[in-house]
Amino acid sequence: MNKAKILLVENSSIVLQIEKRYLKDEGVSIVTAADAEGAFSAIRKEQPDLIYLAFSLPGMDGAACCRALKSDPEMAKVPIVMVSNATEEEMELCRSSGCDDLITKPLDRRLFLEAGRSILARIKRRDERTPCRAIAACSLNSVTFYGTIEDVSTSGMYVGASCEVALGDILDLKFVLPWSGAALIEARARVAWLNSGRQRRKYRLPAGFGVLFHELSGDAEEQVTDYLEFTRMRLGK
Repeated sequence: MNKAKILLVENSSIVLQIEKRYLKDEGVSIVTAADAEGAFSAIRKEQPDLIYLAFSLPGMDGAACCRALKSDPEMAKVPIVMVSNATEEEMELCRSSGCDDLITKPLDRRLFLEAGRSILARIKRRDERTPCRAIAACSLNSVTFYGTIEDVSTSGMYVGASCEVALGDILDLKFVLPWSGAALIEARARVAWLNSGRQRRKYRLPAGFGVLFHELSGDAEEQVTDYLEFTRMRLGK
């Protein structure tokens, strides 16, 4: 995985400096916000891999902010570690907000880093991509075009295509993975990065774009997982 980007949402400058110090030697990129509004803006602009979200924020508290993020299809997949005061009331609000983990103040360096490392490790495993050669039918605004699936993971895939799309576009996808017993998969996905024209980043891949699955049913996710395991065994990985 590329260098992880972490968003720290914290109103206290003292706590923020402590969190930055803890992360100093972790080889990550750090983005900060002081309130919920700043967090929403930073997530859309920076697309962080992980959020440490304080409960105590001006205006909307952290638990309400977490619920709002988890209910937004474009931001729901970003994992959130809530940072709460050690009161049962606050901790319960955080647990019910849909956060991925919870730590309490005063911050413990080991627990703070372990929470982030565990989540980032899961993301890395989730994002390991496997080569794939198949055709995908992509629909955008009632227009359908076809592309080649170059690699796939349980979180998304890369599509080689000449059709122009924009970051954030939501596509309806239909594809069949190339192995025995595969069935048609229908999914929605968000365009996460572009690889064409001036935004060409990976020349080993044909021009196209990468997507993150937005809606993937349990059966479809199971199909993708089975395909990945089968392919990795065949390749001896």
